[in-house]
Amino acid sequence: MRWLAVITLAALAVRVLRLEWQPLWWDEGYSVYFASEPLARMLLLTAHDIHPPLYYALLHGWSTIAGGLTPAVLRLLSVLVGVLAVPLTGWLGLLLYPQQARIALIAALLMAFNPMQLFYSQEVRMYGLALTLTLLSSGLLWLSVQRLARGESSRWQLIGYVIASTFALFTLYYTALLFAAHALW
Repeated sequence: MRWLAVITLAALAVRVLRLEWQPLWWDEGYSVYFASEPLARMLLLTAHDIHPPLYYALLHGWSTIAGGLTPAVLRLLSVLVGVLAVPLTGWLGLLLYPQQARIALIAALLMAFNPMQLFYSQEVRMYGLALTLTLLSSGLLWLSVQRLARGESSRWQLIGYVIASTFALFTLYYTALLFAAHALW
């Protein structure tokens, strides 16, 4: 899977381009506002907001570790989770089509250069993290189903699924729609 590593590095390269070419906009400002508050106050504020607190808490920690509230520093967290979505897409493609590695590479390539994914990988919002977590949970669910079909234990895959799904729900409430689809399936 050397090509997957190359595609992932290319995804990183295109996501770090021009992180400061425009100032933070309205929604990104809300993210910075929540993330710049102490965690206890941030939890109180997000209780009255339409988005759950996980992304804001991660952004709070990220800005503390990375050293600042500049647009480039703040957007770099979204860049990193957006890049992580690329190999996860390839992994999920390989899980679904194990005999056709080319499909996994094409899926990863499409994710790496998808304009909408590029946009959300450079925005100080939770959407890229939600995508990454739902890709992870979908892959873990598929692994679990495959193991159960072979009569094997899937305890660890199910535990991972629950953890990734819970994190996704604490990132973006709309991920509940995907988990409802998982349950129906």
